[in-house]
Amino acid sequence: MLIIVIAVYLLITFILTVLGIEKQTEGLKIFFISLFLTPLVGFIYLYGRKNKFSRISYYHCHECDYIYPVKMRHCPICMEKGVKVKLKKYQSPYNISNDIAILNFA
Repeated sequence: MLIIVIAVYLLITFILTVLGIEKQTEGLKIFFISLFLTPLVGFIYLYGRKNKFSRISYYHCHECDYIYPVKMRHCPICMEKGVKVKLKKYQSPYNISNDIAILNFA
């Protein structure tokens, strides 16, 4: 019976570690918290923390099909040609790839 309880305890700890890695936090830290304290404390730590990463917005020029990972209002490549093209904002480059066939990152 004790072996089953230990196996379940380690399985829950492992699952929390995988969830921590997928959430892009410290998976190893969550593993040790869950292992040495309890998986409940690891779960609270995992979902109580804010994400450390920030979302990147992508800006696409429909004229020259370039994508910029920095905030810009107008395409600098098109402005060199004398054309003022407003960039369209996307949250993910995958959404852009659905709209156009070939991606060119600047």
